[in-house]
Amino acid sequence: MPASPARHLVLACVLALGTAGCATRPSDLPPLTETQIRDATGYPTRALGQRPDAALPAGVSLNDGVTEDEASAVALWNNAQLSADLATLGLAEAGIVEAGQLRNPSLQILFPLGPKPFELSLLFALEQLWQRPSRMAAARRQWEQVAQSLVQNGLDTARNARQVHANLLQAQERAVAGRELQQIRRRLADMARARLEAGDISALDVRLAEADAAAADEQATRFEHDLVVAHERLRVMLGLLPGQKLEAVPAPVDRTQPAGADVLRERAWGLRPDLRAVELSVAAAAARAKWERSRWVALGALLSSKEVGSSGVRTGPGLSADIPVFKSNAGPVSRADAEVEQAARLYLARRQQVDLEVTEAREALAQALDSLADWHDRVLPGLAGAVDKARQAFEAGDVSYL
Repeated sequence: MPASPARHLVLACVLALGTAGCATRPSDLPPLTETQIRDATGYPTRALGQRPDAALPAGVSLNDGVTEDEASAVALWNNAQLSADLATLGLAEAGIVEAGQLRNPSLQILFPLGPKPFELSLLFALEQLWQRPSRMAAARRQWEQVAQSLVQNGLDTARNARQVHANLLQAQERAVAGRELQQIRRRLADMARARLEAGDISALDVRLAEADAAAADEQATRFEHDLVVAHERLRVMLGLLPGQKLEAVPAPVDRTQPAGADVLRERAWGLRPDLRAVELSVAAAAARAKWERSRWVALGALLSSKEVGSSGVRTGPGLSADIPVFKSNAGPVSRADAEVEQAARLYLARRQQVDLEVTEAREALAQALDSLADWHDRVLPGLAGAVDKARQAFEAGDVSYL
């Protein structure tokens, strides 16, 4: 019985399956997302296998207040939404594993019932052996795209933490100013009532002063509620437990003017992870198109055994192939080509959006620095001089305390 070719075919199938199974785990994937987030922000993220637990990263203490740098560091370590986003990388890794797997051989057995002889056939799809590299390349490009997009998520989280920290700092200062204004308005109302008793003013003047005091009370109360909301927003952004007390601490303002818009745009083209992710999507779509084109034919290795009369069971190898008459993969190929074109156009659209965001951010920063300089150099000195002159006039007896 010519069993030697059959044994060779079975051995080849087993070796192919074993080799594919050993190579499916993406053990060579670099920690791209974690490394780039740390390099861009200076702060680490948790390992992908760890869940946020409200613990602080090493070297961070909030007992003396929260700086904007500490807010970014804790958010990258604990933010629940960022942790959920980073879990997407596991799905992309699973796609690589799935792309590297081979389909199981197909076994068919016909039992010898009645006059029908015993038959056995074992079919292994050979086309997946040469399709597998293209399929894995497409999956790896997809993983790179997801990894780059998650880097942008990390940068957005660090930026949002700084913005929420600034909002809390503003809420704290507004609450202090509201309480001070409340005390002043109450004192003025008390003085107005005393002047009414002395006959210096009318009851209408007292009612106006009391109305101002009531408005100051309402404003102070509103500022206190805003402070609670701003505090909770920062706490949630940092992934801390309810009841955690936080106080935003200001940092010195860097008053250096930003570089020109052309310089910043060119820098953003090379550094923005979201733009890089869209660029990688073009490569991923091209890899998928290449894979789809490799699926034009289905070829299988066949091992057949059949009972032949009194000669026993005869076994021999063979091939099974689809006849590519109707171009059954034309639809997937056209879809893959359309995805390549769409990805290329999305890259151009995203680059224009990056240009706009850079210009808007630069102008907003420049305007804020100009306003800060005006307040420090012109507005505040003038107001301070007016206060000093009013105090001197009161001490000289020229004006009343009111």
